[in-house]
Amino acid sequence: MAKIVFVNAGKKYEYGLHEPLHLLGLAAYAKKLGHQVAIADQIAGEDVFRKIKKLNPDFVGITATTAVISDAYELADWCKTMGFKTILGGVHVTVMPQEALKHGDFVVIGEGEDALIKILEGKAKDRIVKGDFIQNIDNLPKIDRSMINVKYYQKAKDRNPGSHLHFVPSNTKLNSMIATRGCPFNCIFCHNSWRGLPVRMNSAQRIIEEMKELEQKYGTEAVFFMDDDFLCSKSRTLEFCELYKKENLKILWGCNARVTSVNKEILEKIKSVNCKQILFGLESGNEKILKIVKNNAVTLEQNRRAIQLVKEAGIFATGNFMIGNPGETEADIMDTKKFILENKLDGFGVTISTAFPGTKLWKMCEEKGIIPKEIDWREFNTANATFNLSKVPYKRLLEIWNDFLNLTMEKNAQMSPKNIFKVAIKHPAKAIRRLIGNPRSAAVILKRIIK
Repeated sequence: MAKIVFVNAGKKYEYGLHEPLHLLGLAAYAKKLGHQVAIADQIAGEDVFRKIKKLNPDFVGITATTAVISDAYELADWCKTMGFKTILGGVHVTVMPQEALKHGDFVVIGEGEDALIKILEGKAKDRIVKGDFIQNIDNLPKIDRSMINVKYYQKAKDRNPGSHLHFVPSNTKLNSMIATRGCPFNCIFCHNSWRGLPVRMNSAQRIIEEMKELEQKYGTEAVFFMDDDFLCSKSRTLEFCELYKKENLKILWGCNARVTSVNKEILEKIKSVNCKQILFGLESGNEKILKIVKNNAVTLEQNRRAIQLVKEAGIFATGNFMIGNPGETEADIMDTKKFILENKLDGFGVTISTAFPGTKLWKMCEEKGIIPKEIDWREFNTANATFNLSKVPYKRLLEIWNDFLNLTMEKNAQMSPKNIFKVAIKHPAKAIRRLIGNPRSAAVILKRIIK
């Protein structure tokens, strides 16, 4: 049997909002089949280099999103110099396996469980190993959070008070869960637009069992479900509510959901079992742009109606938006600002439309010939107009985005001067850079202090 250390790569605190559930799942799967497993969590501040040397594994498994892939490659290169065999996995390397092979010994494309075992047991016939998707995810072994620093992730809201976790009070023990794989929708900015994986769900019973363990073993007080649409199955949602009450759980929770998945019946039920927030991917306040980014799957009226229903149910209605979308004008972006203000969202976030590898946005950039041969992935995130497909000049787009950040500080209750200063004290260099890039933010903070 093989010995493997899984690494959660990344050096920026912003990426430490949620536990590395994917790695915990892989570790549980490999352990069940008799392999020795451990997790080294760079994002949580662990010295991964020291841990790997100490454990001296047969393999080092590294997964990373595009935002932190540079850190993953840096680690893989170090492993190579130290003589450790590396396995690279995740969405980014699935799209760009040849790039990943420059750094790792093996590259997993697709879901990781099946491919991982092939490599660990010496059955891989090539350096690029494709994994079959798991049909019944209830059959997967339960994850073991004791392998990571649970307390670090339970304080995520206090480290990142301006995050999407609007429902979580200060000093509340928070954990994350995911109970679905795959997504049936085809948004142009999302990796689900090319993966083609079927939707598979954990049963309501499995979800409740994990929540019970969190509450009893770790003292968890709040959970955020990271599924693309936790409410996608009405029958599962209703059964979940029944079991939650039966087990007398106390955990507060929030989730991502599609606007088409909410109605009065569902909202009344989930409100009765401590649902405190629903986060929608609203994306734009302009009908034309919304149709483009969501592939005609939703309308502005459906977005408005969902917000209204959620607010009437007494649940936080929150939303994410993007600017700098294909063909978008400044007037189109102002429609998004108007939408936010008119619908009185309880919280919102605005990012710059980013063409991640493999998405339809990426293909649009390829067709326009604007993707360079060499890319600095460290600069590739939703705070940069990496490839500008809009009709707004790059510099002006960044100015508008800063205006939205200021609006966020002005309207979002979480972005209080106290919380802003708390983060600034912990990360002074970043705070200074942001102030230099967005000097008007100082006036917004001062205005809130005076109020």
